[in-house]
Amino acid sequence: MTTEIEVKQRPSQFLLSRIENLAAAFTFFSRQSDRKVAFLLQLDFWDWEMDEMIFAVSNFAEREKAWRVSGRTADDMLRAEGIVLKNKVRNAYGPSTQVNPVSAPNAELARLIATWNDLLNACNELLDVKWTKQTSKAGGKAQLDLSKYRKPLSS
Repeated sequence: MTTEIEVKQRPSQFLLSRIENLAAAFTFFSRQSDRKVAFLLQLDFWDWEMDEMIFAVSNFAEREKAWRVSGRTADDMLRAEGIVLKNKVRNAYGPSTQVNPVSAPNAELARLIATWNDLLNACNELLDVKWTKQTSKAGGKAQLDLSKYRKPLSS
């Protein structure tokens, strides 16, 4: 008698939680002009947060491999980093420690990027284009728009 085990892949709960929190923050900022101004004042921070999120999701498959290695392989990998496990731990670790594979939440990231880009578009509406163009022509520091902060949806 053969018993088949159903394996369901699920997205990383940690990354989903981070994406949901960022999406909630962007929704908060998008509701009122004064909140958009606060967002613009913090734009470098939020841009960094988005870059970190994109990096975490796009490199998730490499980290997920940690759940699929045998105890001996894990031991070799850790020893290469100068980390030595106790025998009891090394012998207990293996691919069976987690049955269901975990994936990167790519669809959720795509929605977050769309929300981010929408917020940037809304903030663009707050910019004084006439003044910005004049300042730029005069050699002053001025951004004509926020396009440099946009994230590609293919990430």
